[in-house]
Amino acid sequence: MRPEESPEFYERFIERLREAYIPDRIKDGKFGAYMNVQIENDGPVTILLDSKEKDG
Repeated sequence: MRPEESPEFYERFIERLREAYIPDRIKDGKFGAYMNVQIENDGPVTILLDSKEKDG
């Protein structure tokens, strides 16, 4: 997928979630915005994914 196609794909994805679930429970933000996310592990397994190696 080309980067310029991503925002439209994201919007369609959110709409499908709202159609399949309770719309008021589906929250989204600004696509492509910088986010500082913290996670609290709660369960038997945590899987870390890394798509590319970072320089440095």
